[in-house]
Order: sequence, then C-alpha cells, then structure tokens
Amino acid sequence: MPRMNNEDLLSLQSAVTAIEEATAAVAREVERDRLNEVSLSRLSIIESELSRSRLSLEKIIREET
Repeated sequence: MPRMNNEDLLSLQSAVTAIEEATAAVAREVERDRLNEVSLSRLSIIESELSRSRLSLEKIIREET
C-alpha cells in the first residue's frame, strides 16, 4: 500500500486545524450559555464528535509519517 505524499498529509493537517477552530467556536458558544438546554446539549455532542474526529485524523497522520 503506497504511503501518503506530502500534499495529502498537508491536507489532513489542514483538516485538523479546521476541526480545532470549529471545536473552539463551539466551546465559546457553550461558555456563553445563552442557548436553551437542548441546544447546549447538542453543541456539547458536536464538540465531542469534533474532538474524536481530530484525534482520528491525528492518529492517521502519525501512522503515515
């Protein structure tokens, strides 16, 4: 199986950065605490899913470098 090239790795690293920025935005919104409980709960779930996705991408990057 061929290894990923630098362009592919940069693309994945960009995705990690985008996920980190999205996670931070969601966390800020949760901290503002101006949404109802259902919306806050949904945002917390989204934050967790983004974190899991980031960890998965980071694992792929480690395995491919």
